[in-house]
Amino acid sequence: MTDTKSLTEVNRSIIDRFYAAGPRGDLETMSDCLADDVVIHEPPYLPFGGDYRGKEGLSAIYSAVAQLADVTQFKVHYILVDGDRAVAFGGFPVNDTGKFTHFAEESRLVDGKIAEIRLYYYDAQSLLVASNAAGADDSDGHTGQAL
Repeated sequence: MTDTKSLTEVNRSIIDRFYAAGPRGDLETMSDCLADDVVIHEPPYLPFGGDYRGKEGLSAIYSAVAQLADVTQFKVHYILVDGDRAVAFGGFPVNDTGKFTHFAEESRLVDGKIAEIRLYYYDAQSLLVASNAAGADDSDGHTGQAL
């Protein structure tokens, strides 16, 4: 028997830590889970869609989503981890409607850090409606490039 944790177990603890910090607004802990050159891919059809690079990208996307949704009510229903990949399934209520928007978030981990995150939304329409109502702007410095 060995005391060595499997890659899946190690990465599971990183992913769990990352998602536990989100509803608390603990960007420091979330950033600590990220690689310095992390890339976060938001769907290009959203007003805040595009690629967010580096740990400062996390702050930009967190702020953009917080304008439209109650991030303190962010819920993760379950997480699947296999080796260097993880997928979290969850959601959050949209501010204008209270409607719960579901997502799947795929992460790739390298050397104990999250190196890439890609978001998939089930009901993006509620985010689009909320962003139009909020007059969301696109001045947060992300690339805004479609993938």
